[in-house]
Amino acid sequence: MGAIALGNYPNDHHYPGFEFPLQPKSIRWGGRWVGTPFTMPYGCLVPETVDGLLVCEKNISVSHMANGATRLQPAVMGIGQAAGMAAALCVEQRCQPRDLSVGDLQRALLTDAIAPAALMPLYNLPPQHPDWLYWQQYYLQHPEDYPLDGNCPASGTVLRERQSVLAGEVFQGTLERRGEQDYGFVVSAPGDLANRVVMLITLRSEVEVQLGECGSGDRLEVWGRYNRSGNWVVVERLEKMGGS
Repeated sequence: MGAIALGNYPNDHHYPGFEFPLQPKSIRWGGRWVGTPFTMPYGCLVPETVDGLLVCEKNISVSHMANGATRLQPAVMGIGQAAGMAAALCVEQRCQPRDLSVGDLQRALLTDAIAPAALMPLYNLPPQHPDWLYWQQYYLQHPEDYPLDGNCPASGTVLRERQSVLAGEVFQGTLERRGEQDYGFVVSAPGDLANRVVMLITLRSEVEVQLGECGSGDRLEVWGRYNRSGNWVVVERLEKMGGS
């Protein structure tokens, strides 16, 4: 599989004077609706005939329809990282971009010491997870085994290293279930947020499972970070309190 970058934005086009129906955003994660994740192949960065050149950003080989999903900045950053890594490997190996081993490029991106790049979308395996690299490589080599829900079935290790969060970032309150991954939270503490209704969101799969098992009226103690402009708490850990 030639994946060298990820995207997850839905196909988005704007034509003045036309009503152009779009497929709705299909996956809710981290409190927001997003498009179905997709991978981008190395070939879209490599010109067919020009030597010594790699394209990136919005210049990749893509149809005008697919461009509606690949043009967004998260995808563009991944493409740029892949192009830069490919250029460095071509210099080291003294080869043209079209002759570079995609496997070499994938391994370099996955094992980059500063910013390892995910090439397969796995919701329950963040890059710091001890099993992340193994399953990234496995699904690149065996795409037919990729789990359609994006959750790696073999992950039994739960990350613990971020359980300790900064003092003062503990919240108490009552949950309000509104819909799929849509969690309101009536804050009772700390005092400066008392009676405010905030949104609970998380990027941790084990916390999402916990939230999914809670019901409206449950009293929770939450560890996380409050975003005042967005009025949400990014939850790192939670526990049920008595009396719910």
